[in-house]
Amino acid sequence: MKLDAIALVQETLVQIEPAATAVIFYDRLFTLDPTLRPLFTHDLTLQGLRFLAALHVAVGGLSEPELMVTAVKQLGKRHVAYGVRPEHYHTFGKALFWTLEQQLGDRWTPAVAAAWTEAYYLLAGLMKEAAQREMVMV
Repeated sequence: MKLDAIALVQETLVQIEPAATAVIFYDRLFTLDPTLRPLFTHDLTLQGLRFLAALHVAVGGLSEPELMVTAVKQLGKRHVAYGVRPEHYHTFGKALFWTLEQQLGDRWTPAVAAAWTEAYYLLAGLMKEAAQREMVMV
């Protein structure tokens, strides 16, 4: 990713309110695909805060990819045990983009949307790659 796109993603992530974002995200995710609800057995408020913490780590690591790649791949491996399948990543991305747009309002510009799309599919690609290797080994 180019540095300006990384900066846009990092700058906008810190502008969202974590608790509200978590609620909005999971509401949207389950609206898009209600079959995903059983994958989330923990309290969604806590789960949402964990998700946002992981997102902060991954996004923060975009400027240091050699460190970020290992962490994101580990995350992908763990998600296999949770029942996440490769096709879920698309729905997850749609819910994330919609949530960010709701939270950022006018700050969700075409440039921000493009930067987030690039970042998400980079991160999701790493997670899926690691997950597929994990599934082959199981």
